[in-house]
Amino acid sequence: MVIRTQPPRLPPLLDFLFYSAKRRAAEKIERRSSDVLRQLVQFVGSEIPFYREHWRSAGVNLAEFRGTPDLPSLPFTDKNLIVGAGAAAIGATAQDEVVVMSTSGTSGRAIHVQRTRIEMRQMRRGLLRYLFCNGLRPWHRVVTFASPWLHTRRGAFIQRFCKTSFIAADADFDAQIKTLQNYAGTGKPAEALIGQTGGIYLLARELLRRGLTIPLRAVAPTGTTVMAEMRRAMREAFQTDPIDLYGAIELGPVAWQCRRGNYHVDIDRVIVEIVDDQGRPLPRGKFGQVVCTALYAAHMPFIRYRLLDISALSTRRCDCGLTLPLMEPIQGRINDFLPTLRGDLVSPHFFFHLFDATGKSPVKEWRLIQPDLRNLVYEYVPEADFDPGAFELGMQRIRDRMGPECALRTQRVDAVPMGATGKRTCIVSMLRPAIVSASQSWVGERLDSALAGDGATYHFNMDVYANAVQAAPVAVAGVNQ
Repeated sequence: MVIRTQPPRLPPLLDFLFYSAKRRAAEKIERRSSDVLRQLVQFVGSEIPFYREHWRSAGVNLAEFRGTPDLPSLPFTDKNLIVGAGAAAIGATAQDEVVVMSTSGTSGRAIHVQRTRIEMRQMRRGLLRYLFCNGLRPWHRVVTFASPWLHTRRGAFIQRFCKTSFIAADADFDAQIKTLQNYAGTGKPAEALIGQTGGIYLLARELLRRGLTIPLRAVAPTGTTVMAEMRRAMREAFQTDPIDLYGAIELGPVAWQCRRGNYHVDIDRVIVEIVDDQGRPLPRGKFGQVVCTALYAAHMPFIRYRLLDISALSTRRCDCGLTLPLMEPIQGRINDFLPTLRGDLVSPHFFFHLFDATGKSPVKEWRLIQPDLRNLVYEYVPEADFDPGAFELGMQRIRDRMGPECALRTQRVDAVPMGATGKRTCIVSMLRPAIVSASQSWVGERLDSALAGDGATYHFNMDVYANAVQAAPVAVAGVNQ
């Protein structure tokens, strides 16, 4: 058999944007994706040294690779493997034809992702389809929270398709509100807001604090799991349910919410697997770790790439009219779960509801940092009417949950700093999770070694967490579960 050495070609633009997701049967989309995967794997195995050796060591026979049915035969990749491989994980495309983007590094090491201009085109098509299927049109007035990278690009791409104004990542609240209320100096309000979840959440909280609302057609948060408290604040401030986009710099859009609140997987761009602790694919409805393959990334491939996120492929169907299959809402990144000396994993949801019993949050912004198992730092920007009693009640909840062995230090700051990419992250753990099988204790030797001083990893048993999720799922008001 002759192995093809050409990367997959992009599907026709109009077919992808307007036909595939609404009229083509999911089974046909999946068969086409399998064909694209087979071509991608054959090209990458021939042209990318890292993958060629990675697969050869695992005994993969590319000549017999059939597509999606054989995907589990390929070994996993992750951020550390890709970064460690360096130039061996990247193709030979001329540098002037490559766009470089960087991840925030909040889930571990930052990675500089390279995409050819053609590959960027397909990633952007995924974003356009997400917006189009949720009712946005080129003539709507859209405001985007601009990362430093996007701001330097001046939004050249998106401005070809729609009216767009930008909020700089470091703009103060007054400037952000003015941009939404007076779109591009026209005197008209914005109709949609797109941007990093943390930034939109903080703006929503500030609007509510000032007693303001800005009704919008659509709010599209990206980059961080949308917690229930975040969703509530956005809904109240902007008078519409946020339509969450789940994705990654490495992959582009992976899944996104429709108007019914369900997450549709972009299966003609990205193949999503859910695997257990031992890397075995799980059936629909079972929670595990998200593993993705980008079908149109041949220059710097991401094939069977672990994202450290927890979710499940859904058994349900959506009546919104889209034929793309569903996945369950992301329950949080593994790195967002804080381990304790007691052997617990504390969900990020806990920290977003510290002040529920007080009736009002005493802080505008906050960030929780876990440098090691025995210490936490809670940075906060106080409200103008800061209530010390309410604040102390919230801090005591953290102490009770993390245990007496963990010291909590609070630090008042003027502003919570953003990451290099303009991303605001509320929970930062310096510890790194090591996925272990159900037969192992998820607090054991590695956790003990962290106490001894290396502070590097802890055990995260997905079966333990998945059982807890299924026993007590997180309810999100206004969204179909």
